[in-house]
Amino acid sequence: MLKKDYKALVATNRFDLNTLPVCGARTRSGGLCKHKGNIRNGRCKRHGGASTGPISQSFGKSHHRYVHGLRTKEIIIMRKLLTEITKSLKDLAQEDK
Repeated sequence: MLKKDYKALVATNRFDLNTLPVCGARTRSGGLCKHKGNIRNGRCKRHGGASTGPISQSFGKSHHRYVHGLRTKEIIIMRKLLTEITKSLKDLAQEDK
């Protein structure tokens, strides 16, 4: 393929950036975003749209946000019980003296 044929092929397959819509998402200052949106949903790369959330709703070690398990419901309950037990043991020790 000749170089000029390639340039003609690329020129015909490109879309015009000027025809893209303006994003229009609300900014923190209250105005509208003035960046060019994409073809798919009209929003710019900064305001792509709302997240659909995780694909599977499985929780526990297989969940994407599971780090170490120190803040799971079971561990929190166990810690509260442990503090109550230690407090009651300290109270018993104080009464014996």
